[in-house]
Order: sequence, then structure tokens, then C-alpha cells
Amino acid sequence: MVKVKASSKGQIVIPKDIRDKLGIRAGSVFEVTLEGNRIVLEPSAKPPDVFVELGEESEKILEELRRDEERIKRLLRDLGVE
Repeated sequence: MVKVKASSKGQIVIPKDIRDKLGIRAGSVFEVTLEGNRIVLEPSAKPPDVFVELGEESEKILEELRRDEERIKRLLRDLGVE
């Protein structure tokens, strides 16, 4: 058993070996429940990966997004915002 300490904001760190074993990354979402005196964290159901479901079409969408990103950067640079 590993002990962790809560921060002043109530945050705790899940030990790295446990994160690695469960595939927990930054942005992972959990459901938190209370069972008696126990706090239970369970990974939330993952949303569907839209790019996997789209298959080859996803490459076209990503390429369009990349082009739009470059256009936006150029526009901001031209406006002197960047």
C-alpha cells in the first residue's frame, strides 16, 4: 500500500506505477463515488474516437484542419496579434 497526501485543494497524486498499469494519462476522466469510508475512482466510459470511426475520411478532415490552422496563424501574424 502506498500513502499519498492531499494538497490544500484536496488533490492527490496517483502513483506512477498505478497510472502506467491502468493507462491513466493527463486528461483521463474519472467517476468518483463514496462507498462507506472509501473513495472510489473509476475511469469514465471513453467517448467514441471519431477519427477511428471515420477511417480514411479522417485523414482528409485532419489535413483541412492543418491548412486552416496555417491560415489562422498567417492572419494573426498579418494583423500583428501573434
